[in-house]
Amino acid sequence: MQIHALVVEGVRNLAPLTLVPRARFNVFVGDNGQGKTNLLEAIFAVAALRSFRTSKLADLIAFGASEARLGARVAKDDLTRTYEVEISPGSRRIRLDGKTARPLAKYFGGFNVVVFTPEDLGLARGAPADRRRFLDRGVFNLRPGYLAVTSDYEKVLKQRNSVLRQVGQGAMSHARAEEMLSIYDNQLAQLGVQLAQDRVRFLEVIRPALLDAFGEITRTGLAAGARYVSQTAGGSVADLEARLREGRARDLATGSTHVGPHRDDLVLELEGREAGSFASQGQLRAIMLAWKSAELAVLGRAHGDAPILLLDDVSSELDPSRNEYLFQHLANQAGQCFITTTAAGHVLLDQNRADFFIHSGRIESGRIDA
Repeated sequence: MQIHALVVEGVRNLAPLTLVPRARFNVFVGDNGQGKTNLLEAIFAVAALRSFRTSKLADLIAFGASEARLGARVAKDDLTRTYEVEISPGSRRIRLDGKTARPLAKYFGGFNVVVFTPEDLGLARGAPADRRRFLDRGVFNLRPGYLAVTSDYEKVLKQRNSVLRQVGQGAMSHARAEEMLSIYDNQLAQLGVQLAQDRVRFLEVIRPALLDAFGEITRTGLAAGARYVSQTAGGSVADLEARLREGRARDLATGSTHVGPHRDDLVLELEGREAGSFASQGQLRAIMLAWKSAELAVLGRAHGDAPILLLDDVSSELDPSRNEYLFQHLANQAGQCFITTTAAGHVLLDQNRADFFIHSGRIESGRIDA
């Protein structure tokens, strides 16, 4: 899988650009705040139709602009396709090969992207909601249909919580609320069980690859792992629906839903212990890098070729030996990569590399190595 050309217009601080990237390693060098992460966000957004930084796609629109336009020409196997999205406040227009993508599921599957950001390094010690979003990005890459499940679940959850709040504000009778909540409980239970099952299946696939990648990157003999802490996984739709009914009084009192996969968690482990509590900062960084490397391996096997890797300013966070191990690992495993850094010397790659310099949202070509 390879991006042959990228077009970006009206995105954050980026000047309008048409980029023809290198087949393997594309390194974008610049000071902080110049637009390096914005470029990676644009690539991710045209592939996944969402941002890895914000919940609102419209946040990508540049200040003073009315819309943002993104496009990528992508080759997979012997097929080259054009992906396009136009974003305006409150709407988006999506085209595949010049035609409106209907159903939307047709858009996904041929353009897979894995992203690693500095914010990911704090996940093990961060909020469960951030870890859930991190996990969901991985599940979506493996199963594009998962996006519809999560979107539907979030819509029903929002509707259920709205009913709970209306009752608390006296804007809806208890009789009407009971009727509405019964409907939403059933819908939420069906979607919630599917969502949790998909997360569990993904973890079952990625665990062996995580263990292997951590070993290659650290060479310490220690084992990294992950487990899913869930109220929902393993239960039936009827089980979750019953728990929602049982917890209705508490939900009404607080105006929010306390049971379901939106309350679950991903726990990262080192030697069988919770990494957020016991691992060093360097070990946590290595676990997160290993996770992304594992994603590349899992998705490569599932889809027939390696997904595109977006690596945002991570090399400066590693000690020199782990930095070297990381890039050795990427050189052997990864396909096309887009890497941002504040210093070209942080990226320990000597071949198949093109450097670009970015300043005030403008990209200029630099060196190209054979």
